[in-house]
Amino acid sequence: MFPELNNLLSTTPDKTEQGTLTLLCDAKTDGSFLVHHFLSFYLKANCKVCFVALVQSFSHYNIVGQKLGVSLTAARDRGQLVFLEGLKSSVEVLFHSQDEPHPLQFLRTP
Repeated sequence: MFPELNNLLSTTPDKTEQGTLTLLCDAKTDGSFLVHHFLSFYLKANCKVCFVALVQSFSHYNIVGQKLGVSLTAARDRGQLVFLEGLKSSVEVLFHSQDEPHPLQFLRTP
């Protein structure tokens, strides 16, 4: 998507470093295009991706991903993508039984 950005980071889909974490944080500007870039970049590089979405839904990211040449649905189905809808999950944990484990269970404890 952004070859110039890939050049600055000295990376290509052919030579991605496994086991790394990419965390994006923006201040006073909208950097959401970078989220779409890195998501499609790592999926095209055949990396396993755990994506925690705190702003948009899965369908939003899937539609944008299709425009960038990747299918999040297919990646999720073949086990390449784990997609957690953080806002939806945080509401579920509040009304979820405490007896059953939940990935965001730590939000319930004071």
